[in-house]
Amino acid sequence: MKLSILHISDLHRDPENPLRNKPLFDSLERDWLRYTIEETPKVRSPDLIVVSGDIIQGARSDAPDAEKRLREQYAEALDFLNRLTGCLLNGDKQRVVVVPGNHDISAYHFFKSLQRMDIAPDRKKELVQQLFSRDSTLRWSWSDFELYKINNADLYAQRLAAFSEFYKAFYDGARMYSLEPASQFNIFDFPKFNLTIAAFCSCYNNDILNKQGDIHPDCISDASIKLREPQYQSRLRIAVWHHNTEGLPLHSDYMDPDILQNLIDRGFSIGFHGHQHRPQFLDTRFRHQGNRRITIISAGTLCGGASYRFGRAYNVVELDTEQRTGLLHLREMQNDNLQLPIWGRRPLPPNSGSHVNFEFDPPPEPLVRTDARTTTLIEAQKLYRKGEYREAAEMLAGIAKSDELAKRLLLDCLAESGNMGGIISHFSPPTSVTEAICLLDALWRDGKHDRLRQLLSEPIIANSSDPSVIELRDKYARRLSK
Repeated sequence: MKLSILHISDLHRDPENPLRNKPLFDSLERDWLRYTIEETPKVRSPDLIVVSGDIIQGARSDAPDAEKRLREQYAEALDFLNRLTGCLLNGDKQRVVVVPGNHDISAYHFFKSLQRMDIAPDRKKELVQQLFSRDSTLRWSWSDFELYKINNADLYAQRLAAFSEFYKAFYDGARMYSLEPASQFNIFDFPKFNLTIAAFCSCYNNDILNKQGDIHPDCISDASIKLREPQYQSRLRIAVWHHNTEGLPLHSDYMDPDILQNLIDRGFSIGFHGHQHRPQFLDTRFRHQGNRRITIISAGTLCGGASYRFGRAYNVVELDTEQRTGLLHLREMQNDNLQLPIWGRRPLPPNSGSHVNFEFDPPPEPLVRTDARTTTLIEAQKLYRKGEYREAAEMLAGIAKSDELAKRLLLDCLAESGNMGGIISHFSPPTSVTEAICLLDALWRDGKHDRLRQLLSEPIIANSSDPSVIELRDKYARRLSK
């Protein structure tokens, strides 16, 4: 199966950017006509679009009305991506994969979450150890030579609230973006192309004073568990995130390369990212065991200004999932007018041709189990696909407590069949945001209002900053108050 992916990154949309949406879109549409019709060899028109972060430029923490500026910038980004999707994909937004970048982190909310700390002489060693731990809530500011602590976790989580609102608006409510770091990934499945894309947030614990990129461990493990479900096991696996995985010795704004090792271990064959404003192609091999590798493709900045070290650029990547071969086409701005770009092809050094030919690894071998539990899962999955949800739920009920895959499928079966009593029986108390959302609806529809009141006050609901949970929480609180 052949397909083409338009890979853009680092849009930095901002009403103050000299490159406005109309000329930007027009220039990309002109280039689309150029590479699909006029040039030789012709390039396949994009089937999917990957947007690997830095959707907006962002606002300074001390900017007047910083939140308003963020909304204006995301409105600019929304308009552009709507136009692009309408032109290239007939408006099908489910074929667009979007992840956040470090510029999507709100500096305003970050600094509001901080509290200055006094450094007691006898605690220096302890604080230094805490400062450099992976999940540290301490931050050191070189500009004012002060130590700070994140003392408001809710405000810190709001760093991505504006992005979350943009995300919901772009997907017309069909997809939501959680503010819980452990849930900041999404799966985009394309059976037509036998391809699955996992979209990761590489901004875990990332902010103005902690520039390092990172992906929450639960996101990688949950994506891995999800992709072990039968319908995904033969799919080519692609990962998308924002940060690069190598940098200069004095830089810290890149991601630990060991995360690539984890992605290889989970069977991902190709990775897309941005951040460094530099087109790049490289293969990274698994250094622990086996011969697997991941092919990494980085896009340049689409709308960066003249101050950036590398020029504006984007990629078109053609894939043949059966032959496991690809063509990387680098498109670069050819002129110097930042307001009216003209795009054209450019070789990616050291390659001297018009594109880069490459091969990529196949999906991992399907996970084969011979125990009765696996047989039950497979049979239940078949029933689910046929729409026989009640029968599938009956098969899964006995193993759901001890098998995460069975538990997730059981929830889907109960929800599809409208079995509110089953949801209440098997998923109270809830252990995830998805379970909590389903349980809220089930309790209301089943008339168990006392239990619903109790659930609304439990931490998983009351303390959640996830937009979908907040929306339901407020809705049912209003209904119960009448």
